Amino acid sequence: MLSKLQLLIRRWFGSSSEQREHIDSGPSDPHTQSVMRHADRTGTHSSREQQSQLVAYDENLLDRSRTQWQFGDWDSLTQLDRGTLQHHPDRAKLALLAAAGHQALGSASDARNFTRLALDWGCSKKMVSQILIAGVHNTLGRAAAVGNQANRALRHFTAAIETGAPASPASLLTPARARHQLELLGLVQGALPAIISAPSAAPHTSSAPAWLSQRARECLLAEDVHNAVDDLLASNELTPPEHFWFCLELSDQFIDRKDKLTALHFLEMAREHMVEADESMRSTLMKKFISLGQAGEAADIAVNATLGQASALELSPEEKAALQAAYEKNRSIANAKSEHGHELLLAYLQTHLSDISMAAAVTAAATTAPDRQLVLVEIGTTRESVPGQGSTLKIADFCRMHDMHFITVDMDPHNTRMAADMFAKLGLPFEAVTMKGEDYLRETTREFDFVFLDAYDFDHGGHSALRQSRYEKYLGSPIDDEACHRMHLECAESMVRKLPPHGLVCLDDTWLEAGKWTAKGTLAMPYLLSHDFMLLEARNRAALLAPPLKKASDV
Repeated sequence: MLSKLQLLIRRWFGSSSEQREHIDSGPSDPHTQSVMRHADRTGTHSSREQQSQLVAYDENLLDRSRTQWQFGDWDSLTQLDRGTLQHHPDRAKLALLAAAGHQALGSASDARNFTRLALDWGCSKKMVSQILIAGVHNTLGRAAAVGNQANRALRHFTAAIETGAPASPASLLTPARARHQLELLGLVQGALPAIISAPSAAPHTSSAPAWLSQRARECLLAEDVHNAVDDLLASNELTPPEHFWFCLELSDQFIDRKDKLTALHFLEMAREHMVEADESMRSTLMKKFISLGQAGEAADIAVNATLGQASALELSPEEKAALQAAYEKNRSIANAKSEHGHELLLAYLQTHLSDISMAAAVTAAATTAPDRQLVLVEIGTTRESVPGQGSTLKIADFCRMHDMHFITVDMDPHNTRMAADMFAKLGLPFEAVTMKGEDYLRETTREFDFVFLDAYDFDHGGHSALRQSRYEKYLGSPIDDEACHRMHLECAESMVRKLPPHGLVCLDDTWLEAGKWTAKGTLAMPYLLSHDFMLLEARNRAALLAPPLKKASDV
């Protein structure tokens, strides 16, 4: 049936002797593409094309649409409209991709209209036939999937890529196309796992598409790198696979800048958008983590992938859960040695929270808010999500599990925006406040019980240019030890005045050196100790203190 349909389409559009064209044809060099597009625009329709040169257009639209076609993101392709396309130099190919989107979603009338536009605007009949035949293969693949015919579905999805984009590596793109089509059908979590984890599927290329690499470079050249990246990601312009490769590209470019911390941060962001069943994404990300000295993160990805195939290993759900719990326990024990001060605070609370809650209830009974939740305040929101750090997420998770309220405070709006987005995504009623931490503790009228101080950095000589630029933008000067010591001292002064007798304060990045407290606690630690705060524990380059018990008589 398919061969007859193919023959009919070819007879309609032209003979097989025409030069073979495909949607991903054309030189990869941007300059060559620009020259060729200019040449295309100087043809017989000069007056119309002169008008198009006066209208701004999105130079990345074709690359983005091509990627959407490869992954089968039909909804995005149907958003292309004639008004947007008519002055675009690649309007013929874009119209054809729009037709493919409408064809896949069953809108025959719109598919015909955009096909006619593609032909009117110069698309060859050969190219049109390839894309329409590819669409038929995609439809047959979906039908086979619904019928639980995994091998047949995989063959049709592969044929769709090979027919519509013969220069693209079908073995790399087919698993992603298949997964997205199954997601649209609601089949990924149930039937047909073989389609999206086919052993014959080769890995994706580890390189981002050219237009994504260009967008990453543009973000790095922006006056405010974080704002540029945040705005792009918030625009929903990128599909999840594009988000993954974009973050990997940013990571690579920060490696080139010798900024390992930010490179790791973008690897973690890429991990959030990794397609679990995509072996190429997994292997690429694992290799990048290993190259940055984070083999443990790569192991996490490998273990999770293995446990995700528990049925193939003939493991019951209970056995899978037991293995997962054992692995996570071992990882948490190993990670505790490298975690920062938040682990010190949370470990103490985990052990003593029951007693602290009882003491807090006694104190609250004498106030106007006897049922108040315990409140934990973090001064210094997570900037980079990297192994051993990421305190904001870990504290938020702890507070969620123990019915505590959480407030994170930072002077950089990028950091608090990331925290607020995370709280919203997780459905948590926590607060992210953009404000200097010392000002917040001094001015707030909110009652709080626990404080984690991890704000203004001390100058260890290894801060990246990006981090220094944030200080210069929001505090007016680069990182300075004297300012660091003074900021934490001001926070300590608020602790003496406001922390309740059952409270706790943890200072990160501070330790004893030749009998003296150094780094962030240089002035704050002696001040707190001189006001009878008790040092409960000091490890992980952090110190945990409690206010003097005599404060209870002042309540």
